[in-house]
Amino acid sequence: MSKIAILSHESVAAELSLLGQWADLRGHTVERFYREQTWDAQDLLAADLIIVLGSPNSVSTGYEHPTSVKEIELVKSRFETDKPFFGICYGSQVMARALGGEVERREVKNIGFKQIDTHSPDIDEGGWVLWHEDFIIPESIKSIPGVEVLGTDAQAAIAFRKGKAWAVQFHPEVDADALGRMVEAIGVPPEKWGPIADAMRDDETGLRERAFALFDRVLNT
Repeated sequence: MSKIAILSHESVAAELSLLGQWADLRGHTVERFYREQTWDAQDLLAADLIIVLGSPNSVSTGYEHPTSVKEIELVKSRFETDKPFFGICYGSQVMARALGGEVERREVKNIGFKQIDTHSPDIDEGGWVLWHEDFIIPESIKSIPGVEVLGTDAQAAIAFRKGKAWAVQFHPEVDADALGRMVEAIGVPPEKWGPIADAMRDDETGLRERAFALFDRVLNT
């Protein structure tokens, strides 16, 4: 049994959904930390696995949120421990910046339930849920020693790792219902996310299996 520390917002993109189901099934304990509350990096660093979830905040050039510095420093500290880290969506962008990579905002968002271009058997091509307007520039992290780009989509780094630190731009933690609640919380109407949720429901078993396999791989690296 492992102890997992999860950093997220209190409401937006906070549901564990498939991630919570996996943790329960595997017998792991989960401790929550919230951006809206005071949190101590040492408490997260003591866990067997740190997971940083999504956020409307940004680390992209010209849009950096003031709180992002503390999260970037958390990930840098995690690199020094040689213990597992997992960044999801915004968490992946935080990891990219911690590595010295570049994150840029683009006019056209990358949204959908789709397969990605994989460059390693360590990552499944999907389908996975993508919902982002800040893009990790692949070239900015490819040349960093020890970094492996595992998957790309829309000219962005969608999955990458350095040692025991993993990051994915997609959302393996959500099922269809959780996706709806997540994007409705940021003002997205049902007609925009509904077809994506329907596609997720059509592949419900496959999505769950892919997500669980990915969580296992990250923790047991």
